[in-house]
Amino acid sequence: MNDIKLYISYWWQVRNFPKNLIGLNTTIWPPKYRPLGQDNRGVWVLDCPPLKPGASCNNLCRGDCCPKHPHNCDFLRKYKQQLDAIDFNEFMAKLNAIKEKISNGEQLQDIAFAFIVFEAPNNPCSERVMIRKWFLEHNIDIPEWKKN
Repeated sequence: MNDIKLYISYWWQVRNFPKNLIGLNTTIWPPKYRPLGQDNRGVWVLDCPPLKPGASCNNLCRGDCCPKHPHNCDFLRKYKQQLDAIDFNEFMAKLNAIKEKISNGEQLQDIAFAFIVFEAPNNPCSERVMIRKWFLEHNIDIPEWKKN
């Protein structure tokens, strides 16, 4: 079912994305230094509303938990419930449609997507944990994107 290459990454890495890697913003707001849209290198970052923390997650994380334990985090628990409510097949169909549109419009081959979070991979208390878990439950492993 999945012929789309998927990765997870974080905002700091977007500056290293190749043109055929489409960033999907999963954060409530993108950082001021990199708005959504296409940058001057031709790299796209699009909003991904289904994976943005919804109202049930409001005020559950202030980034000050210490030590960071995602399995004890109310925010991540609610976020995972939000992900579980998404129709996975419909979500993937929409990604395929975006892939085709950009591929045809930009004349790009081998388009891949990277779900973007704020936290670096060494921070275990991040939406990336639940995004990866959600995809794994659908038999898709999403590796961390690394610059070649």
